[in-house]
Amino acid sequence: MNKKLQSIYSFLQTNRKYNQIIQSGEYNAALSPYEDKFDKVYSLLYSILNSQSQLKMDKSSEFFKLISKNRNNLLSAANFIECLNNDKPMPVGFNNFFEVLKKQPGWGDKTAALFVKAIYQTHIGYAGELKFWNDVPKNLAKDDKLYLPVDAVIYFIFETIGNPCKNTFKGINKFINTNAPGTDFEIWDDLWFWGFITQKTENNTRLNGFNEAKYWNLLHSPKDPKSIVEVKSLANDFIKLLNS
Repeated sequence: MNKKLQSIYSFLQTNRKYNQIIQSGEYNAALSPYEDKFDKVYSLLYSILNSQSQLKMDKSSEFFKLISKNRNNLLSAANFIECLNNDKPMPVGFNNFFEVLKKQPGWGDKTAALFVKAIYQTHIGYAGELKFWNDVPKNLAKDDKLYLPVDAVIYFIFETIGNPCKNTFKGINKFINTNAPGTDFEIWDDLWFWGFITQKTENNTRLNGFNEAKYWNLLHSPKDPKSIVEVKSLANDFIKLLNS
């Protein structure tokens, strides 16, 4: 594995708990208020789609109309994929989730990858107690895959480390697959958290530096003094890794 990527991956692997707390809080907020399975999935889809900074509501409304035509569309993973695949059955798998969802009105690569990650984490990963579909695979098969939900935060991380590939969704995902083969994309997803709290904008220029204001604006981030000190110290360690 690329030496710098190995150092960054080791950092993410060691410090998983911080983003896990935040992500688990987000999933709980979207799923726990509801008993009905349709409502759970609809809420999760809604919360992820509305995480976009510039959501095109005309397009997203088309998507919500489609999935709401029949409540059965959200009662199983197989039904959901079939609905999005023009009512044609398709094997349940994480890559298939991604492929059918990214083509839907209002979605695209990054947001589809966010939803697939949520399915993985609530069915296989650390938020498994929130599982809602019984037919999601119990593990990630060798021929299946997850994608890193690449956005401006992650683009800037790869610019900082001197990424030689195209700074695009496909380019960064391919770069990780090529230079860090066999690593866990669920762990790579923590890049967003550490990148988000270590980036500032001054005079329309993005810079590295611990951004405590961003940390405080994450709803589920621990706000006690000890946690703030710990996160600030680790954030500075993360910046040093990027710049090394």
